Amino acid sequence: MKPKKTTIADIAREAEVGIGTVSRVLNNSASVSGKTRTKVLDVIKARQYTPSAVASKLARNDSVETSVGLLLPDLGNHYFFEIFETIYHTFRERGIDVILFNYEKDNSKVIQKILDAQVSALMVFAFGLNEVEKSLLKGWNIKYLYVDYIQQKEHCIYTDNYSGGILASSYLLEKGATKLCYISIVPPSKGNAERLSGFRDGLKKQGYLAAVGFYESVLAEEEGYAVGLQIIQDDKYDGVFCYCDEIAIGVIKAVREKGSSLKVIGFDGTRGARYVELSTISQGPTHIGTLAAETLLKLIKEGNESPLITHKIPPYLIDYNT
Repeated sequence: MKPKKTTIADIAREAEVGIGTVSRVLNNSASVSGKTRTKVLDVIKARQYTPSAVASKLARNDSVETSVGLLLPDLGNHYFFEIFETIYHTFRERGIDVILFNYEKDNSKVIQKILDAQVSALMVFAFGLNEVEKSLLKGWNIKYLYVDYIQQKEHCIYTDNYSGGILASSYLLEKGATKLCYISIVPPSKGNAERLSGFRDGLKKQGYLAAVGFYESVLAEEEGYAVGLQIIQDDKYDGVFCYCDEIAIGVIKAVREKGSSLKVIGFDGTRGARYVELSTISQGPTHIGTLAAETLLKLIKEGNESPLITHKIPPYLIDYNT
């Protein structure tokens, strides 16, 4: 049987550095410390490794025939799709392929699929990996970045959901709503709890002492429409904060169909909100997608030499009903 050819990933893993670091050593870059350079060169010599043209391009910012993975729990979320769209175009401009992986909790098979795909790095959306999953990725020297999820001592990009909830409370009160409710996502999430907490605290700070009504919806416009009809029928509330734009768009449809005066605000800042003139607390999906792609490229190039990267995104109000 023909022996397996040594790759740049093998060298990086054995030397305990990033693929980008190996590339810089191969290109004699001055940005690599003497100690790290020696360690990498020792492994290259021991493995009798001959670099490929692709490997040497990485450190020079040329197009690279490589791939990155995107691991997410829901492929149908409009907000995530707008982020993916930006990420895809950013990577394709660099000649980097994007592979989508659908996550199921505590399923080691998806991590094995990621390893088999030999991706250079991974984005993990809206949830945290367990220790076994992290260990598998680190064992193969695959750098990963959390997006839309805060994780201590890990590379991550996340939105300040709490302050977004406060913004939503101010919006509804300023629109004259005095009886407020919230539509939660099912199943519940960390971001959901943070948005609701900010909403309630924001109301209290502004002197609103009444209880906040509570409804639930799966992530779908159709379900948002059904819940919107229920709120209108209950006739207890005149303002609603929705967990996300997707649910809120369904509520808006119910409001307009029934001629209701119910005030509605969503969360995410998706394109759909603009088309239906839904006021929303925007996370800036395009900005997050660009930032995520640039951050992952940085991790690929710097490898273990990269300092901890965390970006806290401040949300902002987009009011289509001024």
